[in-house]
Amino acid sequence: MDERGLMGIYADTVFTYDARKRMLRSNEPCVQARRPAPLVYLGRTAAGDIVRFGATVPDALAHQLEEIIDRLPPVSDLHPSPDALTAIREALEQYAVVTAEGGGPVYHFPDLITPQGEVIQLTDANIEMTRHTYPWLLEEFPDWAPCFAAVHDGQAVSVCFSSRVTAGADAAGVETLPAFRGRGYAASVTAAWGAAVREDGRIPLYSTSWENLASQGVARRVGLVRFGADISWE
Repeated sequence: MDERGLMGIYADTVFTYDARKRMLRSNEPCVQARRPAPLVYLGRTAAGDIVRFGATVPDALAHQLEEIIDRLPPVSDLHPSPDALTAIREALEQYAVVTAEGGGPVYHFPDLITPQGEVIQLTDANIEMTRHTYPWLLEEFPDWAPCFAAVHDGQAVSVCFSSRVTAGADAAGVETLPAFRGRGYAASVTAAWGAAVREDGRIPLYSTSWENLASQGVARRVGLVRFGADISWE
């Protein structure tokens, strides 16, 4: 599968869609956590772009935006050019106020996922160790499985879980307590999670924002392969 194909899988994993393939909401496995989808989602790769539109975007505006995106220069460093972003934003603002704009790199896992440290998989038998650090996982962790934790003094201090799930792919969610960052825990749980998702026959994917340098550092430590970058307008 080429990079554009992977980006299409990623876009299909992070949002829910209507019958017209228009985005409806974010695709968290816990339905109560889902948020309205952006107006436009653009995933860029060296093999081509993937674009998705929100369900409320008029067809005429979608066609106009497709023409703008078709004229984008080929990808170089995956950062969209300021001129391109301005053209997309200005077209959108003819329809609605753009309240947020952002994105970042998107990664797939390497063929060989190297263990990064000692972690455990969360189960019914040990989920109690999240009570004081990640209490939301106590009842919800089956929705976010597989979920792995790094443990300190009997408490989970870093976790990686499936933040988006489809039949073919999962996207990673990673959280580490502030006092335990910079110790390699996030890389350890992320590597274990990726191996488990792949063993289950699905594609593990990872993304972050351009501003989140720590998360990009986790990707480097695990050996993740950056295959594209995305941006969305809300």
